[in-house]
Amino acid sequence: MPSDSGMWMIDGHSDWLLDIADTKRSFFEQSDIGHVDLPRLRSGQISAMFCAAFVRNDDLPHHALIQTLRMVDRLRRIVEESDGSVRLVESYDDLGTAHSEGSFGAILHYEGAEAIDPEFAILRLSYALGLRSLGFTWSRSNIFAEGVGEWNQDRGLTYLGKELVRRCNEMGILIDVSHLNVAGFWDVVETTRLPFVASHSNARAICEHERNLYDDQIRALADKGGLMGINFARQFLVQDASKPEHVSLDQMVDHVDHIVNLVGIDHVALGSDYDGAGMPEDLYDAAQLPKLIDKLRERGYSDDALQKFGRDNWLRVLKQVWK
Repeated sequence: MPSDSGMWMIDGHSDWLLDIADTKRSFFEQSDIGHVDLPRLRSGQISAMFCAAFVRNDDLPHHALIQTLRMVDRLRRIVEESDGSVRLVESYDDLGTAHSEGSFGAILHYEGAEAIDPEFAILRLSYALGLRSLGFTWSRSNIFAEGVGEWNQDRGLTYLGKELVRRCNEMGILIDVSHLNVAGFWDVVETTRLPFVASHSNARAICEHERNLYDDQIRALADKGGLMGINFARQFLVQDASKPEHVSLDQMVDHVDHIVNLVGIDHVALGSDYDGAGMPEDLYDAAQLPKLIDKLRERGYSDDALQKFGRDNWLRVLKQVWK
């Protein structure tokens, strides 16, 4: 990874793969629709991003695989059509190459393991297609795990779910516990031998929402060497925040402060959820991200701390997990 004193950033979660298909817009042209496209990523100094393949409830269970593969194909075609401006990141070194060449680094993430079969053939094939990060569920039940919500919260990872943890460790696929219920979270802690992340979750002590983590979860995640990606979704930052103006940058930084006070700056990063949720007024699209960095600096964070928050914490975790 090349040394660079400039502020370029890694965003731990976005749903732009689905949104650009829904809105029929080009990833390469700046738009006032949605949150993410290549020009706005460049304006926001986002050099790499985890790009989620998400399957809607209506497509479950029978269309999970084909819908997942369509999103994988969409990402790979964008890379092919980009003339070098987008690179599919499949290794730690690819992140450095993408940045040094001025390319956007796209990291393929499955937001839910519904496409994966019990024999893990699809997991192996997905890895060959570029999968490097996996969330076992999206707030719902499947053969591997239970999501947050009103379902069986006593049920953690299934036998297959624990085996999926081991397979991800062996293959070098990052495990993401955002959307996983509390029991499943603790099963991951007990089963994984590598760091894991909550790519887009906030502090439950600040905002009581089922998608946020309790303090003991944050400590356990940090003890494993992992990190939390701060989610920009309004309702995960401020209770019942229904409008963009209901969440300020200061309220976002309150979550960062809480995590830093618990476990230190090494375990918090960016995980915007752009194109997957309603954003605060000041961060209405990816081009606005430097505003958050400016607010953190205003609140007393040093350049070294900001570099950790913006990219270095992600780099540390990925270097440990990816083969």
